[in-house]
Amino acid sequence: MNYQIIMADVINSSTFSGSALMKDFKKLIEKANKLFEKQIISPLTITLGDEFQGVVKDLNSAVELVFYLDQELLKSEFQLRYALQLGEIETPINKNIAYGMLGNGLTMARENLQYGKEENKRFSVSGYDDLLNEKLDKAFMLYDFFYMSWSEKEKSIVYQFLLGKEYKKVAEIFQKDNSTMWRKEKSLNLKEFKIAKQLIKLLLK
Repeated sequence: MNYQIIMADVINSSTFSGSALMKDFKKLIEKANKLFEKQIISPLTITLGDEFQGVVKDLNSAVELVFYLDQELLKSEFQLRYALQLGEIETPINKNIAYGMLGNGLTMARENLQYGKEENKRFSVSGYDDLLNEKLDKAFMLYDFFYMSWSEKEKSIVYQFLLGKEYKKVAEIFQKDNSTMWRKEKSLNLKEFKIAKQLIKLLLK
C-alpha cells in the first residue's frame, strides 16, 4: 500500500556540535509530533542522529510539516533537507515509532534525500504524477529562494513577522525605530515568500 512519507536530514550536520545539535533536533521533532499528532500515522523518528523519517496522512500534511519545521528553524543555526515521497510500505505501519518498516517508498525517499544532497537541493518531491512532481519542485525552488536569502541576523526578525506581528511590534522587540522595521519587512520579501507558500498549497488542491 502507498503511504505519504516525509524524510529529512540536517544540512552540513558535521559542522555543528553533536550534543547541541541532537538536543535541539530532538526538541523540534518532539514538538512537531505533538502539534501534528492527528495528521501523523507513524511519528517523526530520528534514525541516524541527523535524520528523521515519518509517515503522515497525506501530502498536505507533509507540506504543513515542512512549513512548520522551517519556520521553527529560523530560531536555530541548522537547516533541513527534505524528501516528500508517495510510495509503498510493505510491512505493517509502526504507529509508535517510524522504525523497522520496509518498502520501496522508504528506499526511494532515502535515495532522493541523497540526490538532494549531491545536487545541493533542499526539496525532493517524488511518487506523484509527473506534472505534479514538476510543479511542486519548481514551487519549492521559489519558496527556497526567499527562505535561503535571509542572513542569520535576519532570521529572528523574519520569525516574528511570520508569527503575524506587525512592524511596530517587531520594532519594539528589537529596539529599532518603526520606519527602519517597516523598510526591513519590505526588503525581506515576506509578501513574496508567503505567496510562494500559498502557491504550493494551491497545487495540492
